[in-house]
Amino acid sequence: MNTTFLNKVKEYVEKTFDEKGLSKRQYHNYKHTIDVVNVTEEILNSININSDDKEVVLIAAWFHDTGYTKCCDGHEDVGVELAKDFLEKFNYAEERLGKVAGLIRATRMPRKPKNLLEEIICDADLYHLGTNEFDVKTKLFRNELEDEMGRNISEIEWLENNLKFMKEHKFYTSYAKEKYATQKNINYIKLKKKLNKLRKDMQENNSPSEKQEGKKKKKDIDKGAGRSIETMFRNTVRTHVDFSSMADTKANIMISVNTLILTIIVSIMIRKLDTNPHLILPTALLTLTSLVTLVYAILVTRPKVTRGIFTKEDINEKKVNLLFFGNFHKMQLKDFNWGMKEMIKDKDFLYDNMISDFYYLGQVLGQKYQKLRICYTIFMYGVIISVLAFAIAFVLYPEGTDLGPLIE
Repeated sequence: MNTTFLNKVKEYVEKTFDEKGLSKRQYHNYKHTIDVVNVTEEILNSININSDDKEVVLIAAWFHDTGYTKCCDGHEDVGVELAKDFLEKFNYAEERLGKVAGLIRATRMPRKPKNLLEEIICDADLYHLGTNEFDVKTKLFRNELEDEMGRNISEIEWLENNLKFMKEHKFYTSYAKEKYATQKNINYIKLKKKLNKLRKDMQENNSPSEKQEGKKKKKDIDKGAGRSIETMFRNTVRTHVDFSSMADTKANIMISVNTLILTIIVSIMIRKLDTNPHLILPTALLTLTSLVTLVYAILVTRPKVTRGIFTKEDINEKKVNLLFFGNFHKMQLKDFNWGMKEMIKDKDFLYDNMISDFYYLGQVLGQKYQKLRICYTIFMYGVIISVLAFAIAFVLYPEGTDLGPLIE
């Protein structure tokens, strides 16, 4: 399997997505392609298969949805043409090119794989049916479909179509059956219950009922749990901020001390070295120690600011943390306001942002304290070695040391 060539395929597909605007699609985009390729690799690694076939399947996985750049219906055939145009430039073997084309077409609905390779790519393309990502992925696909159709899809229609699709779908490879089949059944049952509940609610009267009372109790319980979670987040973030302030204080001490040492060395000691050459080495050691320590202390306190902007796609795919100023400091108020409201609507998205916020605070703290430890270690050993070097110089040249008045 030619890894270098596969990297070229990846670069070409990514470029195609960007140039054709396919990244604007909420589901059939570059992120989906990356996920399918990764699952394809997992399945391939679980099967004893030759490297040539592995390469063919991975190439097909990269190209399988590129046809969406030109159309929706029949996108598989467009993907085949794009793959052929690219592979022929590298004199790709005709037989293997034909396999790639067959694998891309195998992803057409309804799925009817004819061999193991087609089973692999079919399982990888719809792996999300058997994962915890099912709700998020189907929501993105629904949004994309509604944009394309120019109308909203009713909840009942959407649930009925999903249940029908999942009932007809099946995983083919042993790896996919073992990893995804159980969760797929769970997702199917959840959809079924949701549809039944929706139908029942539509048939019931609007009068108060025990069910509404139960909803109220559940809401109160959720509210109490939410307060506990938010208190935990608040206390954790406060602790992280306090530790960050302590790190900056310790770094500022090192900056002040070593700035003073360097000032003394430059203004006083250097002028005496011409008459005391035996002190050159100890002075150089102390200077180097202070300089390196000062650099590490500055690195601890040096701010790092990110690009400061996010897109609607980042919000829809929940890929941005809106609680960190570095992600929005260059945004217009109206765009930031929209993003915050979208986040507040989705409790899971909000909690994900809060988790990400103190996770990255922890990452920054780890880097700060690692540099701070190096800073203090260099200062401690450097000062010890420098003092010893000065002591040795004074012992070896007791009569040759003539500092004179330190301040003239």
